[in-house]
This record gives sequence, structure tokens and C-alpha cells, in this order.
Amino acid sequence: MLAVSAVGCGESSSGNGTSAVAEKESQTKADDTASSGESEKVELKIWVPEEEVELTDQMVKTFDDIHDEFDINYEIAVVGIDEAPQALETDADTAADIFYTPSGGVGDLVSKGLLLPITKDYDTIASDLPESALDAVTIDDLTYAVPFSPNTYFMYYNKDLFTEDEVKNLDTMMAKDLGDGFYNFSTQITNSWYIEMFFLGNGCTLFGEDGTDPSNCTFNDDKGLAAAQYIIDLAKNPKYMEDADGVGGAAFKEGKLGAVTSGAWSAPEFKEALGDKLGAVALPTANIGGSDVQLSNFVDFKTITVKSNTQYPLAAQQLAVYLANQENALTRYEKQGDVPVLKSLAESSAIADDFVAQALNNQAAFATNQPSIPKMGDYWDPAQALGEGIYNGEITSDNIGQQLDSLVESITGTLNE
Repeated sequence: MLAVSAVGCGESSSGNGTSAVAEKESQTKADDTASSGESEKVELKIWVPEEEVELTDQMVKTFDDIHDEFDINYEIAVVGIDEAPQALETDADTAADIFYTPSGGVGDLVSKGLLLPITKDYDTIASDLPESALDAVTIDDLTYAVPFSPNTYFMYYNKDLFTEDEVKNLDTMMAKDLGDGFYNFSTQITNSWYIEMFFLGNGCTLFGEDGTDPSNCTFNDDKGLAAAQYIIDLAKNPKYMEDADGVGGAAFKEGKLGAVTSGAWSAPEFKEALGDKLGAVALPTANIGGSDVQLSNFVDFKTITVKSNTQYPLAAQQLAVYLANQENALTRYEKQGDVPVLKSLAESSAIADDFVAQALNNQAAFATNQPSIPKMGDYWDPAQALGEGIYNGEITSDNIGQQLDSLVESITGTLNE
């Protein structure tokens, strides 16, 4: 655990239910201290991924310089974006007041009463957020997180091995002979965040068209069967490489792989390895069930959230919004490549000229919002097991129908438990 402690100043935010009471008390206290000319003392703990520590420290210091109505002591500690939700569930009392989490888990945390609605100052960025980002963090008309970057994957390719036209279609790519010792394509069918691209691309739905129906999953209908058969055939193709434990990325950097799926986080190392040979595009189309379909993966958003039982709801919420504002989103992009979700930045020349950012935004337009309902937690392990079974040869054309029925039952069949 790496921690940074500092002293600063902060400000305000809002909530509902018991959190609304706490917020009202906090607002009253803030008003009292403001009228007396004093600063209210505030203690905030902030969890961020390791790469965010120095950036966040500077952002909070700047926030401190802007506001004098609060005297904030803050501690920044390293907790990964995927680890924070579980840590919050384990012990909400000792958890951070502000932390990063994927938008796909927001619904589950809200259902458990662990997140505070963020309303104070949200209007300063709401109009600059795309509808998909707002939808991903809004439950019962309340916003529970501040999105700052789309989180999805697209496709990198080696321009020496594929042309711009060839990478538009996966079957065209797989048909090409790149020579001995070369692989054509790599993704992670054993990873439940990647395997869905074939099902969703072929028109299957997970939790209904809008991702809110916990009883719905059509991965076992005719379209799902065709998608699964495509995955089976792909896994058996000697030109395919499963990107397990980073072997696909390693082969790609060595110039032995034509294309690999990954996100903006891989751009620095891929650029260093391939230089001008590196290309990036949206996921290709694929001929599934006799028709070319656009592969459609999950898109969620990296967000900043506030725990429901924070002692300082106003200060925590206002700081959360500030950390995701235009200036800080641009700094985060320039320093570590997190493409901003804010429309004003996504459409700016600085980001529009970045081919990696373009690929991310283009794929985000094809992608499907990752459901944020609590039932989403029942998707991950069964989908991973399906992919592992296919890749290991245990799931074949002979038993795939039964396996898809079992998958859907595992995802939707726990409603009454």
C-alpha cells in the first residue's frame, strides 16, 4: 500500500435518505464556518490506481488552492479500480471516501447501499457527458458516479502485415498467409470481458435491449449458437493465438502477430515496439451465421465515486466532480493516455488527431453499454468458463447447445436465491 498524505482545502456535494441528512448537516456546518470566516476541518481518504497517485495529489492540491471554505487533510492510497468495490463491501467504515470503480459495478454497489448520489456540482459537467456515460451511472434518476474515460477495447494491427482494408473483416484477416512463425489474430476468448463481442455482435442480448432485465439472456438462441460456433472454429484455427497471460501482446510487439485486441492502456508499449508500423481501428466485422456483422463488445466507463457513509459528503462529492473536470481529464490523457469521455475534449483537435483515441471512440460507437444492474455479477464466471471450455476443447460443436443452455441458466437462474 503506497500512501501520500497532504493538507488542503475542499468543498461540497449531495445525497438521498440518510446521506441526505448527513449532507444537510454538512452543509449547515459549512455555512456556519463560512459565515464565521473559519474553514471546516475535513478528513478524506482517496483510493486510486497506482499510476494516478502523483496526478491525484497534484489535483487535490490545486483544488485546495481554489477553495478556502474547508481545511482538508487527505490521504491517497493505492487500490486498483477493480479492487476498490470489493474492498468497500468488505469494510465500508474503513474504506476510502472517494475511489475509482468501473461503471459496470455501480448498480450492484447502489443496491447494497454503498454509494452516495453525486449531485453537488454535477451540473458543471453533465451537459458535456455523452448520454451513454450518463446512463451508465444513473439509477432511478440519480447519478452515483462521475465518468472520466471510456473503458473498452479495440484492435491494434501491424501495418507491415495487414492493410487498412484487410483489417475491416476478421475472416479476411484469418485467410491471409503471413508466413511460418506468424499468427494472424489474438484476443481473449477465455476472458468474459472479451468473449461477448461475438454474441453481442450477432444480435444476442444480455439483460434485454437496455441491459436492465435480469431474466433475459439470449446467448442460447440461434444467433448465440452461431456466435459460439464461430468462436469454436476460431479457437481451432492455427493462425489464432489466445492472448492468455499477455502472450498475444508480447508476440505483437515482436512483430510475429498481425493484430491483437486491447485498449488504450497498451498504446505506449505498442508504439515503442512498432513505431510507425502500428495501426489501431475498431473491431472488425465477422461472418457469423452467413452474414457479416460488426463485433460489439462491452463499453463501460472509468468513474469516480463516493461511499455512502462518508462523514464529509459535501466535500467528497465536490472533489469527485473536480477530479473529472475538463482540465483534469485532459491532464490524465496527456500523462497516461486515458481518453476523455467529455464531448468537448473528445471532439478537440488534440484528441481527434490521435489514432488510438479515434479507434477507441469508433469502437465505443459500436459497443454495447455494459449492464450495471446487480445481476451482472452472475455473468462473469459462467462466461469465462464457457470460453475456457471452448479453448481447451471440452466444449465442441457436439455439445455447444447444451453448454449455452447451462450458461444462460447460470446467468439468469439465481433470481430467487
